[in-house]
Amino acid sequence: MKIVVGIPARMGSTRFPGKPLCDILGKPMIEHVYKRSALAKGVTDVFIAACDEEIKSVVENFGGKVLMTPKEISRPGLRVAEACKQLDLADDDIVVVVQGDEPLVHPEMIERAVAPLLQDPSIFCVNLAKDMTEEEWLDPNEIHVVTDTEMNALYMSRSPLPSNTRNRLGPRIKQVCIMPFTKKNLLAFQEMSATPLEVAESIEMLRALEHGFVVRMVKTDFNSKSVDNESDRQQVEKIMAQDEIYKQYQF
Repeated sequence: MKIVVGIPARMGSTRFPGKPLCDILGKPMIEHVYKRSALAKGVTDVFIAACDEEIKSVVENFGGKVLMTPKEISRPGLRVAEACKQLDLADDDIVVVVQGDEPLVHPEMIERAVAPLLQDPSIFCVNLAKDMTEEEWLDPNEIHVVTDTEMNALYMSRSPLPSNTRNRLGPRIKQVCIMPFTKKNLLAFQEMSATPLEVAESIEMLRALEHGFVVRMVKTDFNSKSVDNESDRQQVEKIMAQDEIYKQYQF
């Protein structure tokens, strides 16, 4: 069984245009995500799913693999789905969608996210999750998740969940955008029609939930910080300067 990582990237982000190429410690952000993902045990291939020549040029310049996809694809998982059709993958091979704005991704995060699919093929897909800080809980850029007792996602929102602010001790977790599928399930996801809540929340994983599929959440203790604006970029740069994984590829 192959395990491949697909990293969607496009220049036209509404919140931070051009962010895949923003500079973090002298390297474009997409290079950090690519090289850190490649360090995960069991990963046989890593590729960038792009639609812009600027990204293609940068990825090829640092020796990365890039697969071009149509510009009109708006959802990151769907972009990786389209790109993986260009690869020689079996239906049960695993495709891990790793967002291109997660430059602090730790290789063990990918390993942990993949594990449930290896153990239980009935799971449609897996999402990584992490406990939220108070600041993150109030941040509309974070994807808040509520789950059942088996850690299957019930709902995701950009609004604070759970909403009972009187109970500050309740479970509050966010989605960390590392999402493994089998190739068969990723292509099935691509074929599903868009759903009302997916559109309303602008969260593509709601498409799977609204169509009735199991999305297993797996918690991680590793700190992760998505880059949605310049302030995030500056915070990530400070953290990464002291990061052990960064030291493994900073040459």
